[in-house]
Amino acid sequence: MKINKLVFQDKRFFRVMMLLGVMILCGVGFVSYRADLRRAAWVMQDTINYVGGQYIICDKFNADSTTKSLDRMVERVRQVRRDLELAGDHVNEEVLKACAEDLRLTGIVLLDPEGNITCEYRQNDEGWDELEEHLKKEALLNAARYPLKYYTTRLDISDGSLTDLAATARRNVPGVVVCYYHTPLQYSRNYKLSIQSVLSGYSAYAGSTIAITDGNRIIASNKENLVGMQVEDQPVLAQLRGQDERAGELIHIHADSAGYYGGRAVGRNYYIYVYFNEASIFKNLKSNVFSVLILYTLVLLVALMLRQKAAKEYQQEQSRRDWEYQKNLEEKAREAQRANHAKTEFLQRMSHDIRTPINGIRGMLEMADYYQDDLKKQTECRNKIREASGFLLELINDVLDMGKLESGEVTLEERPFELKELLDGMVEIVSKQARERGIEIVVREYEVRHWHLLGSPLHLKRLYMNIMSNAVKYNKDKGKIFVECREISNREDIAEIAFICRDTGIGMTPEFQKHVFDPFVQESNTARTSYGGTGLGLAIVKNLIEKMGGTITFESEPGVGSTFYLTVPLKIDQNAAARENMVPEEKNTSICGMHILIAEDNELNMEIAQFVLESAGAVLSRAMNGKEALECFQASAPGTFDVILMDVMMPVMDGFEATRAIRALDREDAKTIPIIAMTANAFAEDRKRAFEAGMNEHLAKPLESRQMKEVLANYRREKAQPGGESQTEHEA
Repeated sequence: MKINKLVFQDKRFFRVMMLLGVMILCGVGFVSYRADLRRAAWVMQDTINYVGGQYIICDKFNADSTTKSLDRMVERVRQVRRDLELAGDHVNEEVLKACAEDLRLTGIVLLDPEGNITCEYRQNDEGWDELEEHLKKEALLNAARYPLKYYTTRLDISDGSLTDLAATARRNVPGVVVCYYHTPLQYSRNYKLSIQSVLSGYSAYAGSTIAITDGNRIIASNKENLVGMQVEDQPVLAQLRGQDERAGELIHIHADSAGYYGGRAVGRNYYIYVYFNEASIFKNLKSNVFSVLILYTLVLLVALMLRQKAAKEYQQEQSRRDWEYQKNLEEKAREAQRANHAKTEFLQRMSHDIRTPINGIRGMLEMADYYQDDLKKQTECRNKIREASGFLLELINDVLDMGKLESGEVTLEERPFELKELLDGMVEIVSKQARERGIEIVVREYEVRHWHLLGSPLHLKRLYMNIMSNAVKYNKDKGKIFVECREISNREDIAEIAFICRDTGIGMTPEFQKHVFDPFVQESNTARTSYGGTGLGLAIVKNLIEKMGGTITFESEPGVGSTFYLTVPLKIDQNAAARENMVPEEKNTSICGMHILIAEDNELNMEIAQFVLESAGAVLSRAMNGKEALECFQASAPGTFDVILMDVMMPVMDGFEATRAIRALDREDAKTIPIIAMTANAFAEDRKRAFEAGMNEHLAKPLESRQMKEVLANYRREKAQPGGESQTEHEA
């Protein structure tokens, strides 16, 4: 029984193995067949990709060769321009010939702004007719109006030769200098890479044929006997061309009593054909069956091993990620804790730094009330009230500036200013603070070549003021501050300005130096003055200077002092000389007799403005919001008001809406009456918004009476000029 059972089991196993073997063989045969087809499709696609890539490389090589040649022409025309500047008024054909021979040029042509030839030199007349026609093109002549512009191109001459051309504006006289280099036909062929040379050396798949056509004619092939033949004369290509809807697929076709597999791809201006003889695809079917079977077994074994290895690596990777995630959470928690601690300290300091000057203001008011008959004491109280309110304003500006910088809302200006005037004014302001503590400010001789610059002077002054104010604040009594300013470099129209401020103060500890530019951070020490600030000064400087494209570095030693180095790139003002030659108009700041409409919703602000203006002789009409201002202006006769002072944030109708409504009125003075914004929003983007609404000027609160009267007087002078009309700044 056991023997029969074993035999039965063996037979059964044998039958199963035979059946399994047949299934494997059939499966491997089918898989091999499909694999050969897939391989043929892959080889076809790979060949198409390679040939297409080589075609693109040839095009790119030829384009790069052209670009390099034209770059050299730009360098040559730049050198010729410099040589012509050195020659001055002695430019003639001999000078052009010397330049051409020195720079290996075929010719040099000088044109006036209208394109007329004023002087020329050329070695020969090859390609000259087509070049001369090109010299009349508007794009080339436009170079005369743009000194920094270079025009360059390559001309394909009808005889097959090439001409490289470059042109630029002459800087000493109006006109254009043109340089060109002509390459004869026998040499120009060497500059281009041919796709046929690539295919001739390409090791194609056995039995495959590659052909590149322009649509009708074969322009390149790995079988050179096909080059130049028509597509319709090749049965395989003709059938493949008729299968446009299956482009990119492997297609089975019959031609010349044989079977072929092939495909076709479409390029930008070319077509690629790849096809194989049917027998060449399946010639290794038998060996492929065994190879695939062995490979399949090996793949299973390798896949199993790889899976085990991958699972192990995955577990290790997950453990590493969990560790990094936990570490990142801990770091973020520490950062949040530091941020909260810094903000808590900031709020505590703000509470102290706001309440302290407010306490001083209220105390000085009580003292002023007590000493009503003591004019000297009254003056002293007013000065201290002004000083405390100034600190409050500075405190608010710091916080607002930092908020603007962090949100990316700060807009840098680009307007002309004189650096020396800015530096002298800043030093004068800081000197007043320094004298109170007996600190000497030593200004070293400025080493600046370009004083007249273009940039954002308010922000630049803020940078320098913050650094110098810190030098005073954290200095020792009877200490010194050394100030330097240098122009360390200039390239084209950019000057690199370095500002250096060194003090003999208390310095900073190495630990604090790591966080010196962090917001809300201050080093706790006994040298802190009565108004210690917000800890935002250097953070503002860091953010501002990076926005301006500059850098800030420092050196500091406790007990010795600190040195700050600021570098800022600024544009050189090329029109400064013309403005200096203008005769300045004599200023008259009187506003006596001016009729002013003022819109202000705050009674206290209205009372202050009314006092300042009426004490200067102006006549006022009051409005408590934008709607009242609009109705008052509508009800008045044209020309009644000389100017409108418009608060921005008001109930019922704000200042922007009121301004737009006034400008839209159908009356003669609605478009021309000066409207001046009064707002606590003092940033550049706020001024821009005011101008876009139709306002002429922007005054930041708290208002300074002198500045307000000067602005009003300016518009009185504009109106007094014959035929003068006021325009909004954004229209001017």
